[in-house]
Amino acid sequence: MRKWLFLIMVSCMLGLTACSVAKEEEKPEKEIEKVVTKEENAAEEVNKSDSKEEATVPEEEMVSTDKELVQYYVDDVRVAYMEVTDLAVRWDELRFGSSNGQLDSYTFATAIYEEILPQNMFVLENIEAIIPPNDDIAATHEILIDAISKQHIAFSEIAAGLDANDPDKITKANEILNEVRKLDREFSRKMEALIKEYGIQ
Repeated sequence: MRKWLFLIMVSCMLGLTACSVAKEEEKPEKEIEKVVTKEENAAEEVNKSDSKEEATVPEEEMVSTDKELVQYYVDDVRVAYMEVTDLAVRWDELRFGSSNGQLDSYTFATAIYEEILPQNMFVLENIEAIIPPNDDIAATHEILIDAISKQHIAFSEIAAGLDANDPDKITKANEILNEVRKLDREFSRKMEALIKEYGIQ
């Protein structure tokens, strides 16, 4: 729904921009020379000040539109981040069950292959589908994508380590998960700064 609203807003902005360009192009090619009087000069100055005011309106709208676009982005990321949180909760349940002997290695690995990896891929695809409104936010968004991608690699390594009974793979996966946590903290800090910068709820 938000994406449709965004597309409609962009279409309207492009339509308004196209209309203003067309008015400028409608000027006649040849103008008749005439004697300029004081009244005509005053009228021209009023017209110039009106056109300056009209030129500032789109800039104000653009600032408002930037804030709205950032708001849509933040809302989309919040939804995706809730999916990440749900995935983390399920992961912790499985990990806890494995560490206290409730799950054997085979059951844990099967749960990773059948639940965790598909859910992680779904989350990653949703996050990659979110379009950041500008380059600075795109750089922040890439941090989140990198974190979820590395998390996917770590989960795959753990499942492979459980299948092969290879503790080195699990150790490597834990190191990758440490990197994921660092990226997650960095992303969270940058999102908080973004929310403050744009005054978003």
